[in-house]
Amino acid sequence: MTDKKPTLSVFGVKPTNAIVVPELPIATRNNCQSGKWTIGDEEYGSKLAMTILKFSKFFGSLGQTKNTLWGQIWFVAEAGEMPHNVVMVTYIKGRSLSDFNRLVASIQARGIEPAEGIFVPEFVKHSGQKPDDNGVLKPINYYSLKWDWVERTNWEMVEQAALVLEDPQNLSRLIDLEGTREMVCLDNLPPHEIACLMAAHLDADSTKDEMALPAGSDEDFNSDREMANAM
Repeated sequence: MTDKKPTLSVFGVKPTNAIVVPELPIATRNNCQSGKWTIGDEEYGSKLAMTILKFSKFFGSLGQTKNTLWGQIWFVAEAGEMPHNVVMVTYIKGRSLSDFNRLVASIQARGIEPAEGIFVPEFVKHSGQKPDDNGVLKPINYYSLKWDWVERTNWEMVEQAALVLEDPQNLSRLIDLEGTREMVCLDNLPPHEIACLMAAHLDADSTKDEMALPAGSDEDFNSDREMANAM
């Protein structure tokens, strides 16, 4: 009689040639202050190439950035120090979002589905000024993402990504409730509703600023807000 080795099945293992879709989203941050990718407090360098599985537009607040337009990207890392074969999510805004939109449109204009290629974001350094707690302008450096795109030669990742998106259970996991708790998804809203939504929040911010700011400090505040949006 052969003794059977005890086993545990709690989380399961990744099947061969497959992508893991975590039960809870792995939120990655493109840190505009350090120019590196981070998960929590762990840094993963500045290099990354990715396959994008899903892109959505949001409006709202995340971290210290309030009421702005965001791009939500669900992706799998193909190069760099980030974990591979695992679906992760990140958010872009300002310069990074504008450059991403430019790249996607230029690829579409060539009659190509951008998701079939590999996206390569690169941190680009900028210099500017930002008021400190006393309202004194101080020089700062910050980073945005400049996006590039390359055609792929190995289509295995695309096949795996397609299988992920065919599974309703996986699709139900491509929701980041924590990251978007102060955001509204714009994907299915008509343009006039998006415009009204953004105008309402911006008007509310303007009224709040006028009530809270002492006389003469509006210019400093606006400079600070413009810098935050650029980052």
